[in-house]
This record gives sequence, C-alpha cells and structure tokens, in this order.
Amino acid sequence: MKRTGERVLSIIASVLNVLSVVFLIFILFSSKILLDTGMNDPMIQSEIESEMYASGLTEAEMDEALLLMGDFVSFMGGIGWLFVVLGVIAIILGIIGAVKVNKNAKLAGILFIIAAVLSGIISLPGILLIIAAIMCFVRKPQSGEISLQKTDENGYIID
Repeated sequence: MKRTGERVLSIIASVLNVLSVVFLIFILFSSKILLDTGMNDPMIQSEIESEMYASGLTEAEMDEALLLMGDFVSFMGGIGWLFVVLGVIAIILGIIGAVKVNKNAKLAGILFIIAAVLSGIISLPGILLIIAAIMCFVRKPQSGEISLQKTDENGYIID
C-alpha cells in the first residue's frame, strides 16, 4: 500500500520545523548580541539608571533589579535553546517516520505522534504530524482476495 499522503504531510511538517528552528536560532543569537551590546553601552546604562532613580528605587533595589533582569534573560535564553533541541529531535523523528511509513505504518505513526508533541501539538507542523499519524493507524491495506462471485441484493451467491 502506498502511503504518499502520510509521507507528504511529514515532509511538509519537517520543513516547517526546520524553518522554525532556524528562525529561533536567529532570534536567540540576535537577542544575545543586542543585549550584550546594550549592557556594555554606557549611554543605555545611564538611561536605565536614571529611569530607576526616577521611580524612587534605592541603590540596593536597583542592583537587585538589574541582577534579576540578567537572570531572567539567561533563563529565557536557556528555554529558547531547549526549544531548539526539541525541534531538532522532532525533525529527526519526522524524517525517520517518513522513511519508515511504507515498511511499518504503526512505528511511523508513533514517531509522528512523538514528533508532534515535541514540535508543539497546536503548531502547524504538529497538526500535520498528528494527521499523518492518524492516517497511519486508520488506513488498512486492501485484502488480496477479490471476489468474482455474483451475489443478489440480499448477499446470496448466484450460480
């Protein structure tokens, strides 16, 4: 049985996952560069300090706020890299499932479901992978026997 639909859906989902991972990597690198240059620029630092003084914060509160901002930014960067790793794993599982879909449809369906969870079930690639997985589980190969017997409207064999 040819499973072209499942293969096409998984390839489209993998391409979309690749695009989203590349975009996320670009965002992570560009935000890191912008934050590093912004924190080292004395003009930006003085602007942040003047805004904090205007809000009535003390020197200790300002230091704590800047420390928390730095921790938050590094935490968000770590979460971003976690999403990159999950996206790469989803891409690999989607490609393996696309290759295995004609040999073992159940295995491919399981791989598609895992890849959909890793790439985000509510994302477009996740939805495409879920559809491909459902198709893998639901579509059954046609039986090899073809009945050449004639039957009447009630299903009885006519000689």
